[in-house]
Amino acid sequence: MSSFSTLQSLGPVRAGHQLDTQKLETYLRQQLPGLFNGVDAPSLGVQQFSHGQSNPTFLVTIGQTKLVLRKKPPGKLLASAHAVEREYKVLAALSPSGFPVPRAVHLCAGDEPLGTPFYLMECAEGRVFLDPNLPELGAAQRTAVYRHMAQVLARLHSLDPAALGLAPGYGNPDHYCARQLRRWSEQYRASVPAPMPEVLRLMDWLGAHVPAGDARPARPAVVHGDYRLDNIVFRPDPAASGPSGGFTPVAVLDWELSTLGNPWADVAYNCLPYHLPPHITVLQRLRRGGGGGSDSGPLPAGVPGEQEYLGWYCAAAGVAPPPAGDWAFYLALSLFRLLAILAGVQARARQGNASSANAARVASDEVLRALAESALSIIARAEGSSSSRSNGSSCGSSSGGCACRNPACTCDREGQPAGGPGRKCACSGCAKGPATPASASSSSSTATSSAAAAGALLGLSPAAVALRSRLAAFLEAHVYPAEEALEERAMGPEATRWTIHPLMEALKVKAKQAGLWNLWLPASLAANLGWLREELLAAAASLGPEERAAAALDGGVLLGAGLTNLDYGHLCELMGRSAWAPEVFNCSAPDTGNMEVLAKYGTRQQQRTWLLPLLRGAVRSCFAMTEKAVASSDATNITATIARSPCGGSYTVSGVKWWTSGACDPRCAVAIFMGKTDPTAPPHKQQSMVLVPMDAPGVKVVRPMLVFGYDDAPHGHAEVHFADVTVPAANLILGEGRGFEIAQGRLGPGRLHHCMRLVGAGERAVELMAARGAARRVFGGPLAAQGAFRAQLAKCRIDVDGARLMTLAAADALDRLGFKGAAAAIAAAKVAAPNAVLRVLDAAIQAHGGAGVSQDFVLARLWTAARTLRIADGPDEVHLGTIAKLEMKRQGLMPGGGGAGADRQPRSKL
Repeated sequence: MSSFSTLQSLGPVRAGHQLDTQKLETYLRQQLPGLFNGVDAPSLGVQQFSHGQSNPTFLVTIGQTKLVLRKKPPGKLLASAHAVEREYKVLAALSPSGFPVPRAVHLCAGDEPLGTPFYLMECAEGRVFLDPNLPELGAAQRTAVYRHMAQVLARLHSLDPAALGLAPGYGNPDHYCARQLRRWSEQYRASVPAPMPEVLRLMDWLGAHVPAGDARPARPAVVHGDYRLDNIVFRPDPAASGPSGGFTPVAVLDWELSTLGNPWADVAYNCLPYHLPPHITVLQRLRRGGGGGSDSGPLPAGVPGEQEYLGWYCAAAGVAPPPAGDWAFYLALSLFRLLAILAGVQARARQGNASSANAARVASDEVLRALAESALSIIARAEGSSSSRSNGSSCGSSSGGCACRNPACTCDREGQPAGGPGRKCACSGCAKGPATPASASSSSSTATSSAAAAGALLGLSPAAVALRSRLAAFLEAHVYPAEEALEERAMGPEATRWTIHPLMEALKVKAKQAGLWNLWLPASLAANLGWLREELLAAAASLGPEERAAAALDGGVLLGAGLTNLDYGHLCELMGRSAWAPEVFNCSAPDTGNMEVLAKYGTRQQQRTWLLPLLRGAVRSCFAMTEKAVASSDATNITATIARSPCGGSYTVSGVKWWTSGACDPRCAVAIFMGKTDPTAPPHKQQSMVLVPMDAPGVKVVRPMLVFGYDDAPHGHAEVHFADVTVPAANLILGEGRGFEIAQGRLGPGRLHHCMRLVGAGERAVELMAARGAARRVFGGPLAAQGAFRAQLAKCRIDVDGARLMTLAAADALDRLGFKGAAAAIAAAKVAAPNAVLRVLDAAIQAHGGAGVSQDFVLARLWTAARTLRIADGPDEVHLGTIAKLEMKRQGLMPGGGGAGADRQPRSKL
């Protein structure tokens, strides 16, 4: 049987599991009298479910009401096993959040009336798939089921345990795997008469190779502990595509092993069907096309490979996959845990207490030994690829012992022949992922190797190293090839240039699916926005299948990857290599700064109305600060007004703004407007910020401003007139007179984002310049042979590396010291990076001759952006003044005075 209806598996109560139904009914009438309203006695019926290996499970019917009863099995039990109380607690916590679980009804923690504790929950009717190959489904349906399974697990791991009421108290997430290893080792030893040698070897290796990150997981979460396909109830969804409809997950079952811990252990356990022994037929594993006991060949049509499935999870959870060595540990631990669980089943079968009729066959010595051997095989492959790397047999790649430089490569995990630069691997990852030639002029392999070096030298975390490699591969595979089409639309006829190219929206969806979305959002802000994601998913439950799927995808990546400013700096550099890349990943200005304002200072209603659609990429925004008639580098000059109505229920906004970036975009839905609420207050308490819908009466986008001839369609930098625009008082951000405070919080990270994107532009210019020097011949030889060219290229390398180091140092200072402590470093980077990159771009343009200033190369567009950034977010002169004043104060030569207030001033966007 490959699947069954939940009620189809019912039968009579088995021997050894009988319940005293009269006692149970008496108890329920006392505890839950409402269940019996209108029901005549005798009314209670009990049947037992055949599915399951752990806690006996029964269907209790009271009239038309169907409840599921889960209880501890009879007999002597291992300590802490079969904790139905924990199952009930987590169900009661998860159900109100909208996560798919049955509603918890009642917990009986004592031994009466059934001899052991039990709980009741609603009956989730639907279909349970036992066979991971899903033989009765079509290819598209299989894909959908697996995608649902990955997304549900990601959603679980994205829930905030504290918001659920499960932290503290439900478990300690620190050292989760180490404790799991200890627990299952004790259970295994307690369950078997004599340990197998293979299992002892496995236990020893696991004890010596617990990942360092397990001591304090980066994202502690509720972990299920036994998450697999046959613990999910699916309900037919006739509206879904496919010849016989689709299936939607309605309930995740069997929570007795749940706790707070390391989510990667959960993911690895879920991936066990890819690794179960092929010759052990009693375990449901994924079969490959070779048939019989073969471990090669394709998976059933529509069933994703392990790396593709892992990618779906990562995209939904907004995280990068773990390093290959850590993944091998998690898989081996998962196999050992299954082995230990089955050893316990074997022990109960010997006692006659197993809850499944075929327990002895499923938990035989042959099965336990095969599981241990499979885990040892995974370990041997991982150690083999590590050994080949240390012996220098590989050129250093992101994929274990393979030198093909494909970030999707899985040859080290699959034991396949490894490839090399420019050659194809035999693994499933390379069959699906983009292989990158080593000779590409702007290849992601260069960026990836740079990322590895950066991780070693500049404090890039391991998670960010992996994320940066994926980002580099995505740029190479999707963004660079799209540049020509996007540029053609932006420079095309007036009728179309201010519209959004469908390719951009398609790229954004791909970025979400790849888990490369909202990477700018720091963990400190994301930690307070979990409720926003939950509201999104809860609201989507009542929508159609397409809307639900879109919400699930967005929910998985809504809160970014939890990076620091330093980590994000490395990724932001890569995005700067393309004028179009930041928007693809929802990391473009001014939206990132505006989202940061709303995340830091917005009310829940403001976040619900504006931050959520901005985080989803459904709308865009602009920042209306710079004014046409005054020197806006001194923001106290601002003349725009925000006047409160006599009744206090609204504000009237008036003023002329320009260089309002993004206001021309047809998707621009809201402006953050800075103006004066009290001209009589102290200079830095006069200004406030308010949210102004762009479709409000009185808002008029007058014209796009040209930047060296570019109007930056479809984005634009607009002159916007606000003529007596009325907005609700609830649109005021933080409070009257707090505009400068908000601006300080907004501009610090944004300036560094600009700097890192500039470094990326400089890096691309160096690559283009070097390629041009190698390809062009002048005066009888290659351009690269000319001493003047070589000297310029060397200076460009020095400039780019210097700008990078200065910007990353400022990002590190921002992480450690906050904006005030990092002010001098940020100001220095903001001066140094544009000037350095301008020199590099100028040299690259010179090397390209007439082509350098043409539309045939990206250099001209990058140069205009770099030159503009010597003015935007504060001109060089303002930042130089700040640096000088802080230096004088640092040396004690200007104590306590000299215009301290001026140091706090936000600077004009342009």
